[in-house]
Amino acid sequence: MLVNNISYSYNNQDNFTLSNINIEIKRGNVACLLGHSGCGKSTILKLIAGIENPKSGTIFINDRLVASSHTSIAIEHRNVGLIFQHSALFPHKTVVENITFAIHLEILKLLNIEKYENMYPNALSGGQQQLVAIARVMAQNPDVVLLDEPFSNLDILSKCRIRHHILSLFSSKNTPVLMVTHDPQEALNVADFIYVMKSGKIIQSGVSSDIYIIVLKIIR
Repeated sequence: MLVNNISYSYNNQDNFTLSNINIEIKRGNVACLLGHSGCGKSTILKLIAGIENPKSGTIFINDRLVASSHTSIAIEHRNVGLIFQHSALFPHKTVVENITFAIHLEILKLLNIEKYENMYPNALSGGQQQLVAIARVMAQNPDVVLLDEPFSNLDILSKCRIRHHILSLFSSKNTPVLMVTHDPQEALNVADFIYVMKSGKIIQSGVSSDIYIIVLKIIR
């Protein structure tokens, strides 16, 4: 996946919300967007997914142009798996119905939620709903996965276990993953490459092993 010199502003304002954003993620790698709330991390995910359109620059997924100032492939044709901080499940469908077109039992077992398969979202806790949302994206077999702090509603033990399983699975499928987080330690633990953001710009980037000290200083 390649994001090339993207700029964006809400309602076509002159002041850019995002300015000259460049991101490249190789197949099977995990990259993190790291920064405080409001710096533009989630907006980048929306641009990649097709929820918003860039004012300038280009976005490629699997070497296919999906977005530019003159081009916008519809979100349903981008094959992007997107998980927000809140689950966004269909309330009128059961857990297994929310995970459509999947070998659902295998995925439910992986996330240890098979006992919930015939339940509806309103009968689940926030953390359980998030696990279902994650399972739904896993079933989609997407070309790229976008994670917007998806583990924040999970307890610490579940967070570490589920995060490891999910990222290992997508890595084994050579699926690139872009994850948003405000937690430097989480970024350093899971990412192959880190992009540090501040006020709509990427101010530092590098492989995790090279950027460790810089990350801890910048994000404080």
